[in-house]
Amino acid sequence: MMPAKKKRKYTKKELAHFRKIILAERDRIMHELDRIEETINDSAEELEGSKQSYSNHLADLGTDYMEKEKNYYYASKEGHYLKELDEALELIERGEYGKCVMCGELISPKRLEAVPAAKLCIACKSNQEKLERGR
Repeated sequence: MMPAKKKRKYTKKELAHFRKIILAERDRIMHELDRIEETINDSAEELEGSKQSYSNHLADLGTDYMEKEKNYYYASKEGHYLKELDEALELIERGEYGKCVMCGELISPKRLEAVPAAKLCIACKSNQEKLERGR
């Protein structure tokens, strides 16, 4: 009986490279969340002023509310991505970053550089998407 093929892990140097990418992406997301928060706060002040003066048309108020909801959606989406990046940093600390959660193989460095929070290799992600489309 042949021994099971030992799965390779990324080296400390490679993990440091990915950590740098994740931290830069995390910083970008934090700045984006700050910008969204400012936009939400500014629009809330404008909406409050609009309600008091009744000078805006109802359609304008509807558009303003829609923009506010869109900003909440983006903030939620970015917050979720930030959590995924934090999870990736934890995996780096444990030396487990870069392994596909489905097949256990290493995710390609190019994929991790493009999608730092990736948990699936290209093949497993492709299979997952095919299954989701087939539903």
